[in-house]
Amino acid sequence: MEILYNKEGVPLLATGEKTFVSTTGSKKVTEEPNEEFGFQNIDYVTWGGNNRLPDDMADIIGRTGVLSTALNYKCRVCFGQGVVPVKVTGYDDKMSEMYDVVNNAEVIRYLNSYQFRNYHTSVFRDLIKFGNAFPIMHFNITGKKIVSVSVMNARHCRLSTDKTHLVAYGGFKEGSLPDKETSIVYEVLDEGDPFYHLEWLRKNNRLKGKAIAFPRLKNYFSNNDYYAMPDWDTAYRSGWIDVALQIPTFLKKAYKNAMSLMWHIRIPYAYWDKRFPKEQFNSVTDRENAINAYMQQIEDCLTGEENAQKTLFTNYAINESGKAEEKWEIERLDSAIKADERLSTSAAANSEILFSLMVNPSVLGAGMPGGPYAGNAGSGSDIREGFMASVILSHIERNQVLDPIELMFQFNGVEDVDIKYRNLILTTLDTGKSTAEKVS
Repeated sequence: MEILYNKEGVPLLATGEKTFVSTTGSKKVTEEPNEEFGFQNIDYVTWGGNNRLPDDMADIIGRTGVLSTALNYKCRVCFGQGVVPVKVTGYDDKMSEMYDVVNNAEVIRYLNSYQFRNYHTSVFRDLIKFGNAFPIMHFNITGKKIVSVSVMNARHCRLSTDKTHLVAYGGFKEGSLPDKETSIVYEVLDEGDPFYHLEWLRKNNRLKGKAIAFPRLKNYFSNNDYYAMPDWDTAYRSGWIDVALQIPTFLKKAYKNAMSLMWHIRIPYAYWDKRFPKEQFNSVTDRENAINAYMQQIEDCLTGEENAQKTLFTNYAINESGKAEEKWEIERLDSAIKADERLSTSAAANSEILFSLMVNPSVLGAGMPGGPYAGNAGSGSDIREGFMASVILSHIERNQVLDPIELMFQFNGVEDVDIKYRNLILTTLDTGKSTAEKVS
């Protein structure tokens, strides 16, 4: 029997001659509480119970095609066609803003620079993928001017318990703690009034040649005190990402076995922890060998002429909410494995993931040519409206990302500058052109 294990030795998928086994649900890293760790006499908060939550998120994103594509789409929508500096002079009779061009050479040069583009793309990436971003402001040698704003890779950042310091360290994925040689500690500006905090630091000569962290940008909809959860976490918690991951593997194994699988057994994640406790085995390999032998017994029990009409007994527990925690589900598969239903389930999972990100599936062509999801590919109007909705909904993220830049201009003495986004808007043919540029 071929078994796919995760890094903790828990079987996720298994295929035998006529049996397919999958583990339902998952051990949610989001459910583990944050803890604390110390570095240079400052207490910091772990990101997830294992302090590796952003790396776990990156792994999930990397294995889920529709999730990765949707996140990439949201980042590109937020970025638009870049930004322009303007001065708002008033409003017209339709209450639309009226602008004057700002010809400040320093501002234009910075907004067209590599430094800004690198910050701009990286900060959207972290904010949308991980729900958090950590901008860093760099000062000149006199401490009287901010020369640039960058962003520290969110995977390597952890906040102090009082949110006054940020430590950046590349070894969190391996489970190690920061050290003096490879770590950087930044002071963090006050979240309520970062400009006042900057002015105080300048008057006290504490900005000369330094780098200071802007208050972390976060997914506004999350109520977590330290690290916000991204929008797509809802699709993960509800299990739709697990479905999206399992369907392709299921179909691949089915076709590899010439569609001869007879049984699909779904075993809850909790079962493996109780049936094969980690502490009873000397290594992950020993645990995997024990599970492999056990799974082969299941395969032998269900298949073969001598086992016809044989009964398979399983046990399960009922939790406090009245739900079965370890209940097996055994499904008899026909020769065609109902591939069309599997594909429909996959389409439903893709749509649920997109819905969690407020992305209209029509924009990405997430539809099916037939069956219950027929017609979801979307017309031109659906695509245009879906794209426009994405642009409108990106307003919060865009403002968040520009806050450090506007603070930089304010600190540097640049007055009356508003930064607006440029967008190419899809139009209909009766307008005489296929696209139109808008500033928002």
